[in-house]
Amino acid sequence: MTTYRVPDHVHFRNLHGEIVLLDTRSDVYLGLNSTAAVTWESLASGSPVEDAATRLTSRFDVPIEVARADVQTLVETLVARGLLEVNL
Repeated sequence: MTTYRVPDHVHFRNLHGEIVLLDTRSDVYLGLNSTAAVTWESLASGSPVEDAATRLTSRFDVPIEVARADVQTLVETLVARGLLEVNL
């Protein structure tokens, strides 16, 4: 099962249920809403995509299929931006 990690150049903080990310390489901030924040916290702690999707369904009224697709889309975006890396 693939897991992810937060690279050393990325700093983050939970602010009132949302996540603020700072990429220190580019000095770019990114804000994640409450659903993305739940996903981020799960992935950043080393949980696989399936666990993050399950966590979403327990916190929000969303079907598991939608949660899986949303988590996968967020992962792809974060990896493409260098804000998340595959844990080798």
